Amino acid sequence: MGAQEAPAENDDDEQFREAITTGEVYFSGAVFQVVSPPLEDAPVVDNPDVLQNHSVRVIEHFNTNEEGYLFVPQDAQIEEGEQYVFDDRLSSPIEDELAISGLVRVQYRPLTGEDLPFELETEEDFEILDEGGGEAAVRPDNFFSSAPFEITSGPQGWVPQDIEQSGLFTGYNTVHAEYFGTNNQFLFFPQEGAETEEGELYVMRDESEIFDPAGNLVAAEFNVVDEETLTIDDESLR
Repeated sequence: MGAQEAPAENDDDEQFREAITTGEVYFSGAVFQVVSPPLEDAPVVDNPDVLQNHSVRVIEHFNTNEEGYLFVPQDAQIEEGEQYVFDDRLSSPIEDELAISGLVRVQYRPLTGEDLPFELETEEDFEILDEGGGEAAVRPDNFFSSAPFEITSGPQGWVPQDIEQSGLFTGYNTVHAEYFGTNNQFLFFPQEGAETEEGELYVMRDESEIFDPAGNLVAAEFNVVDEETLTIDDESLR
């Protein structure tokens, strides 16, 4: 009888749990790590009543290392240093009292050894190739240096007006891109002379420059990632 009770306990550990986060932090199926204990104070929101009986943790996304807030019930079993994954779907329906503060109700669960048959490092170590890549523009909110990303389309035949106007001596293309191992998708603007290929992995270098009068763009160099040196299987993170 005792042997039959253990699987039920494991199943309970793997069940999705409810939490609240900000709209920009949630990505479907995103892997994240809790990097703080419960904070002394929650950040200010327009409707603080929705966060009653919740504590707040800081989480960090895999690959991009982007930080955000996760609000969990006071009795939630969630540990600093442990890794979790968001559910593919938001809890529904979307609640008006949360939307007022830019918050969404989400579900998450712990990662297990069955999910990831390897050790998930905070920073992935890989090599870059000498050929390919070039210079590009990207929105500041989408710039994460040293984080591999995949170009998922060819040129789209359209360039935003501010990108087009910023190119005094060069033109730009618009392509779709997605950060490796995440569902964080964004528009990427390689210069016309850059070498890009759909399905290839790239990485933006640490050296970058804010440009455009409004500071709305980042100029960055990007290189091809040697995929054979990656130790993480992208499909295992989905």
